[in-house]
Amino acid sequence: MRIHTRAIATHTSITMIMNNGLRLGLFALLLLAQLCLAPAIAHAQQASSTGPSPEVSTSDLAPIKQLLDEIQQSISHDGHSDQSLSELRDKLAPIRDGLRAKFDMLDPKLAEVDSRLSELGPAPAAGAPPESQEIAQEREKLAQTRAEVDAALKQTRLLSVRADEIAARINETRRTLFSRALFQRTPGVLDQAFWSETLRALQTEWQGFAFMLRSWGEYAQRHGGVSGAAVSIVTFLIIALIFFAVAYAWRRRLAHDVEPDRTQRRLARTLAGLGVLLRHALITPICVFVVVKVLDGNGLLLPIIADLGTGLAVAVAVASFGYGIAQAVLAPTASYRRLVSADDQAARRLASYLTWSARILGAAIFLNIMHKAVGAPLSSTVATSALLSGLIGLLTLYLLLRLPPAETSAGLRWVRFLAWVLVAAIAAALVMGFIGFSAFLAGRTIVLLMMAGAFHLGTRLIDAVVSDSLNADSERGRRMAATFGLSPRGLELVATLLAALFKICLALLAIFPVLGPWGIFAADFFEVVQNAVFGFRVGDISISLDTIVSAVVLLLIGFAATRFVQRWLERRFLPRTGLDPGLQNSVSVLFGYAGVIIALIFALSELGIDLQKIALIAGALSVGIGFGLQSVVSNFVCGIILLAERPIRVGDWVLVKNEEGYVRRISVRATEIETFDRASVIVPNQDFITGVVKNMTHGNPMGRIIIKLGVAYDSDMDRVRDMLIEIAQAHPQVMRSPPPTVLFMGFGVIALDVELRCFVTNVQNAVITRSDLNFAILRRFREVGIGIPTNPADLKLATKGSTSA
Repeated sequence: MRIHTRAIATHTSITMIMNNGLRLGLFALLLLAQLCLAPAIAHAQQASSTGPSPEVSTSDLAPIKQLLDEIQQSISHDGHSDQSLSELRDKLAPIRDGLRAKFDMLDPKLAEVDSRLSELGPAPAAGAPPESQEIAQEREKLAQTRAEVDAALKQTRLLSVRADEIAARINETRRTLFSRALFQRTPGVLDQAFWSETLRALQTEWQGFAFMLRSWGEYAQRHGGVSGAAVSIVTFLIIALIFFAVAYAWRRRLAHDVEPDRTQRRLARTLAGLGVLLRHALITPICVFVVVKVLDGNGLLLPIIADLGTGLAVAVAVASFGYGIAQAVLAPTASYRRLVSADDQAARRLASYLTWSARILGAAIFLNIMHKAVGAPLSSTVATSALLSGLIGLLTLYLLLRLPPAETSAGLRWVRFLAWVLVAAIAAALVMGFIGFSAFLAGRTIVLLMMAGAFHLGTRLIDAVVSDSLNADSERGRRMAATFGLSPRGLELVATLLAALFKICLALLAIFPVLGPWGIFAADFFEVVQNAVFGFRVGDISISLDTIVSAVVLLLIGFAATRFVQRWLERRFLPRTGLDPGLQNSVSVLFGYAGVIIALIFALSELGIDLQKIALIAGALSVGIGFGLQSVVSNFVCGIILLAERPIRVGDWVLVKNEEGYVRRISVRATEIETFDRASVIVPNQDFITGVVKNMTHGNPMGRIIIKLGVAYDSDMDRVRDMLIEIAQAHPQVMRSPPPTVLFMGFGVIALDVELRCFVTNVQNAVITRSDLNFAILRRFREVGIGIPTNPADLKLATKGSTSA
């Protein structure tokens, strides 16, 4: 005993010494930190006392105001073309960007100065004790700085609004010019004047073309000569040899592509289609471009002919791209890599339609470039537009007549209906003289089909990469997940999000060619994208893509940090505190709620929504809560009460609304109970607060067992009592205090009624303990010959059943 007491005293002394040592160590660390940080704090205080000194003068805004005046004066004049308006818009764009950047720089500075002034508080009232001279000087300096920043900010805001109004006016003027050119009426194709003007324009253009050819010949003889032609021929031969060698090696490498392999995966099929698109869309335009550049470099091309050659390369690129999309997506001769659900006949007809439509569009582009080069009359351009729209309309009509009716898909039926509308609109526009509108419909339709095919190929490629390479069930996906330190499902989730982002970018790239060469719709679209990226204001809140991304990242970091600390509390810290599991769960859950709320507050602050606006939002939400979310909020509040008051805890044995089991989890809305059949029952938290709940283990885990039995009338009751108490005391789960008792409850019809009452240390073992006691009682009564009477009617029924059997 003395040794034990001495050990306890020694342990207490060691504990006190360790505590004192820790306190001294912490004091030393604090003193050292104060000594090390004192210069930095003093420097920061000195820097802050001088107040912010931003260059907030409005003198640098004067040149911007002058430029805006010049642009606005230029717009007020008549006779602008779309090109001149586009140049004015390009001149205005950097001004708007600079004003936006200056506003973003001044707005935080004004908030900083206001915060400093609020820290100083209001100036002393008249008759109040004066403040110190240093604080008065600081207040005066901050007030002056605030006035300068506020003036510059207001001037910047006014100039920004004015620049936006000028940009909107430019866009409106361009839309008016576009609509006027699009719906300009000329003689229709059935009008004799149309053909007579076209014939006169062709004669004039032929003269210009012949003059251009003669000039080209003279220019080639004078600048290139025989030497230039020889060098060009040798260059062509070398390029051709290199091309055929590469093509032969590439063909041998891809020789297996000839035989269809129906076991190919989606990624392999999509990559094969991408290779076909690149092969058909790049080779021919590159060859034309190389030929033009070689001839131009050797002095064999007139400058205007070189421009025509570049235009020819562009036209060939359009036609080749349409052909490549048809071969890559529709694959009329290789059904094993077809990326759309269509039979061979439909695929061949659709591919032929897209190919010839793209060729017609490319030819129209080259003819328009040639009209501009030779100075042809406007009637030539009108005739080219009529030819383009007429041929596209005839091709569409031929396709509709050859394709079988779409009876299976509602979407295909709508596409077929829209195609008929397109044919009718083109025909009506050509007859009525709206040839520009018909050319617009025909050209945009073909570009839309090509971009839709390219978008479909791109999305199939993205989906194939995600499904084949980054799938959680594939071996490659598991290896990549291990490489990046992610779980397979986590890698698949990240890949899905990246796939959605890439699809959005692909859709934006596909929209630009569809918007047309006029640039008016593209300008509006770019303005929307720019406002989304750089921000726009809604009241006092500035919303931009970077702030949204920052808020989302901050929210995710807050959630991740909360979850990390919550797991640390659950697994590391709380189990070592000695708290019961229910209290540990309450602390962990409440910390999770607090972390989520703090993360939301920081994310909203990043968006520019302060606490006052959050209070307004909460007030608005309270109206909805009062009407339709009463039950949700009631369950949430009841969940908080359960976690705070802890009438039930995780692991308790409860009985609520005829459901009995163990509490496994207390969440925001409901509590999960696991029944004895291993079934999960989700009970709303409101039922635990407003209803009657029986908690078997709330105060302590001790429980009582009552065993009722009957003995024969000739039994010795004292012996029965002693025997039952002995059996109960022999069981290890039965408590000695309070001791087990036997009660003589009364005289029954055929037996003397007796009850054995005892307590067990854990109520969860009550069922097993009751079963053990029943076995022991029956065995002992049979050994000593104490009978347990039964109902005679039951004996008669049992006897009849055994006899009949």
